[in-house]
Amino acid sequence: MTPPYSMRQRILLGLSLALVLILGTAGGIGYAVALHEADEIFSARLATSARVLESLLAKQIEQATINQPIVIELPNSLAQSAQDQATADGHPYETKIAFQVWSADQKLLVRSGFAPNERLGNQHAGFSERQVAARHWYVFSLQSNTLWIEVGEEAGLRSEIANDVAVLLSSPLFVGAVLLLLAVNFIVLRGFGPLALLARRIAQRQATDNTALVLEHSPQELQPLVQALNDLVQGIGKALQRERRFTDMAAHELRTPLAALTLHAQNAANARNPEEAAASMVQLLRGLRRTKHLVEQMLTYSRVGANGEDQLKSQIDLNQALQERVEERQQLIEDHGLHIHLSLAPQPSYCWAHKTLLDIMLGNLLDNACKYNSTPKKAIEVSLNPDGLLCIRNPALPIAPEHFAHLCEPYFRPAQASQGNGLGLAIAQGVADLHQWPMGLSQTPQEYFEVRVKF
Repeated sequence: MTPPYSMRQRILLGLSLALVLILGTAGGIGYAVALHEADEIFSARLATSARVLESLLAKQIEQATINQPIVIELPNSLAQSAQDQATADGHPYETKIAFQVWSADQKLLVRSGFAPNERLGNQHAGFSERQVAARHWYVFSLQSNTLWIEVGEEAGLRSEIANDVAVLLSSPLFVGAVLLLLAVNFIVLRGFGPLALLARRIAQRQATDNTALVLEHSPQELQPLVQALNDLVQGIGKALQRERRFTDMAAHELRTPLAALTLHAQNAANARNPEEAAASMVQLLRGLRRTKHLVEQMLTYSRVGANGEDQLKSQIDLNQALQERVEERQQLIEDHGLHIHLSLAPQPSYCWAHKTLLDIMLGNLLDNACKYNSTPKKAIEVSLNPDGLLCIRNPALPIAPEHFAHLCEPYFRPAQASQGNGLGLAIAQGVADLHQWPMGLSQTPQEYFEVRVKF
């Protein structure tokens, strides 16, 4: 099983990596740009310095006789300065810049105070890089008649300046990134607050509490989750209610049949002659059949309510399904003098339904019509019109208005009902509700009970 992870940590880690990658790339690009610009600026300055020296110094030195090179000293305070900041004596960077003036016979005529005695250039005009006196130099050489003017600077100076520029440009970005991560962390904590609240609300609920969860000021993104949880809770609540009702009703409805079966069995065991024993066995078998039918109906009702949605729907010919159910019942009721008159539409009528549940509904409606037919000589009328309206009519005793509204409730039987378990119409209503088929009941003035289902 995959261990749980923190969404907040993942978001912050992802943002941190993204910021490091972006800022690192920006810093690298900034350093490269700064180094490139520094190269161009300082190379131009070297060339400019060489031309200034040529104009101001070289032409005079060329006419003079010098036994020792002229050294242009810089204040010692610049060499001893620990900071790269300008002072009244100049700037410490001056110690990293040097110039030399050489004669045609390789004689050093002039140098700056921090320039080496070795030659900076390579006796070629233009830019070059040289390792002189254990230091790496960028050098610009300029030939003026018989003199060579060579101006150089330490290579590390350019990298140092580029680093300073890159740090100066990147520091606000990195400081801003840290502040941004802190702000994002705060925002994420506040943003996930409703989730934490939802978790606390769920943890505080009792197992039997199936009321809807309510979150004040919940975000739109969380509302589908809350709605799904509420639907799940309501579904579980309905399932528990259905199971409790099934258990209570089973205990109530089975008590009387089981007591009757016990009595008939005792009578059969205590019979004084074969005739009494046979009569008790007949009553026992009749009670067993009634109890078996009751249990089957109870299980059917429970299955319709619990597992109806799990069955696959298919296209069904209503004419064929209705004709099959009528033929099955006709064979069972002929011995009781009952008859079913079936009237079907001339064209096939189709619907999308669970085949097993449709058969259960039609069977229970037909059984209910046969069971409560008050005038066996009159046929039970079953019709299906082209619009998909099913009507099942049977002669029946009048039902009191206060009882009529409860006919589809499970285990309800009107006062005049001497048989049945009160589940036939409840099962049919459950199947109709599952398929969203309107189902209605009515009593006609001719003392007919009618059930209508619109497919």
